[in-house]
Amino acid sequence: MTVITTLSPSSTAPISDQAYIAQLRAIAEKQPDKAKALAWELFKDLQKVDQQYRLPGIFAQGTAPESPNGDCEGINMNLYGAPWLRGMDMLVRLGQLLGGVGWTGKTFDVKTGTGYNRLTPGARIAALLVMPHYKLRKINNELIGFDFYHSINNSPVAPNVPVRAITYDAPEFKNPLVLPKTRDEIVEIVPDVYLGRVLIRNTFGWQLSGYFGLRYPVGG
Repeated sequence: MTVITTLSPSSTAPISDQAYIAQLRAIAEKQPDKAKALAWELFKDLQKVDQQYRLPGIFAQGTAPESPNGDCEGINMNLYGAPWLRGMDMLVRLGQLLGGVGWTGKTFDVKTGTGYNRLTPGARIAALLVMPHYKLRKINNELIGFDFYHSINNSPVAPNVPVRAITYDAPEFKNPLVLPKTRDEIVEIVPDVYLGRVLIRNTFGWQLSGYFGLRYPVGG
């Protein structure tokens, strides 16, 4: 079945997601800000439960990106699989409705190949309850933590394409909970807009457990 979308509210002819991404990239060559805004609107549409089946196909169209350098804004699309992941997804969505409590994005350092996640100050109480021994830091009125390394390599999950892999298992980071068994992957949809997916390693290998989006800089 062909997935359809439109390039803008004024468009009349539906096109496939593949053609849509191609048009966004063509727009990006002359109007990068417009392409970024349209890609972000696409991500918001993909948050809808009845649109999430499109995510694997769109991810497969991405390319392994050069690393952003600095703060990226994040958007959660879904988390699924284990009950705790579904619960986390519900909490993130509830937090967004209540004023942005929770995850706000990721920050990348190109020179060191490292980075960290950012959360709103309102996430501190929940973090203390779930991770009482893990210390979040504070920068610019945001909580930061869940540090990672990032680099380009092939994904262990189909499609086995080159991605920018984000890994949390370095002992020096002392990441809590299941994070050492977590691998995030991002691909570029248009310059500075990235579609990401979450993989969790279990006894049978890597399991796809959700999707998220990033854009650089914060606010697009």
